[in-house]
Amino acid sequence: MSLQGASNDRSEADELVIRARTDREAFSALYEHYYPEVARYCLRRLFVRAVAEDILSIVFLKVVAHLPAFTGTTDSEFRRWLFRIATNEINSTLRQERRRKEIWNQAVKSGVWKHSTEVPAADLTPDWPLVFQAVMELDERERSIVMLRYFSNCSFDEIADVVETTPGAVRASLSRILARLRDKFSFSIAADNRLDRRRKG
Repeated sequence: MSLQGASNDRSEADELVIRARTDREAFSALYEHYYPEVARYCLRRLFVRAVAEDILSIVFLKVVAHLPAFTGTTDSEFRRWLFRIATNEINSTLRQERRRKEIWNQAVKSGVWKHSTEVPAADLTPDWPLVFQAVMELDERERSIVMLRYFSNCSFDEIADVVETTPGAVRASLSRILARLRDKFSFSIAADNRLDRRRKG
């Protein structure tokens, strides 16, 4: 079973979420559909593949354990719940000093981050290693908002549900975060505007 085509039929996708509580085949379809997306999110926030894979395993084990008690009835609610679990596990991992050092050292070694004070030239393409470094210097909640918005293409409603606030508060927080980042990096939010147009299209 697959979610292929389910996105065009919300009732079918929603029904799959409901049946996944007791139907192994339905859960397998949800797993196959969401695993790559959650895996990318974990890796982009944790950088170290082994650590990301560990967290990914924990996330889906928690999904299996708590799915019977999950009260949502729609695919959208399931996605929000899933990303809330992933975000909580990632943030918990990043609070651990040993893990944080391991992630930092591996990221620097692999070239994902570079120790540099250079400010990139003013154009529409940021220096991504420096951007990632700046994002990781944000606080836990701000990091979650940025990564969910720009690296998992979550809507403001979905992000609000994950970080337990309102869509308006997410927009305001993101605006403040981008303003701070623009002080360091001269790049526009044209990408976000294109994302919004795609969502409306």
